[in-house]
Amino acid sequence: MGRQAALKLGQGEGHVVLAARRIEPLEEAAEAIRAGGGSASAIAFDGGDAASCQTLIDQIEADHGRLDGAFNNLGDTLGDGPLHEVPLERWQNTLSVNLSAPFHLMRAQVPLMLKQGAGRIVNNSSTGGVKGTKGMADYSAAKWGVIGLTKSAALDYAGQGLVITVIAPGIIATEKFREFEARLPDVFEGLRQATPAARFGEMSEIAELVDYLLRDAPAYLNGAVLPIDGGRTA
Repeated sequence: MGRQAALKLGQGEGHVVLAARRIEPLEEAAEAIRAGGGSASAIAFDGGDAASCQTLIDQIEADHGRLDGAFNNLGDTLGDGPLHEVPLERWQNTLSVNLSAPFHLMRAQVPLMLKQGAGRIVNNSSTGGVKGTKGMADYSAAKWGVIGLTKSAALDYAGQGLVITVIAPGIIATEKFREFEARLPDVFEGLRQATPAARFGEMSEIAELVDYLLRDAPAYLNGAVLPIDGGRTA
């Protein structure tokens, strides 16, 4: 989803900075943006490390002088099972990648945006953050936390030029999704039938929503949670 969002953003004006742990796929995506006439660069960082997040934003400021918009797209599911069987290490790692990472990034992004008097942040939660998910207490807790983080931050900086929103994707056909679907076709067919739209979401649809929120959405949308799930939480 992050790659697709970056490619979409790269079609407009401005410079796109792609950041993640592995530099190779970032460089490939940045080159694709440049090949299409856009401007992009790549920086490796670790979202689970507060110092690494701060270094990333410092580098962006040094290179470009400002940060107009950020899509904090961090998350992973590290296992499933009932709550009492969740290993403590998994709990801690799930919170680190899904909740602490966007906190670290926002903590670094906000001061720069306040200094320039404007900025937009879009965080990525999940439909698991607006309803319970059986067997995934750790993941749901973290994604609920992302929504609380977003809403509280939107209130902290309302009227100061910052617009902070959060998306809650449903089942999106990512590469990992396709791997699971190939192994469990009957399960995923059931999930498809349980989706009012009768299909799964496409990564391009996430990219379109992120592009809208970072560029064109009215500022009065501040603090909003936007499910994009084919109607599953309607």
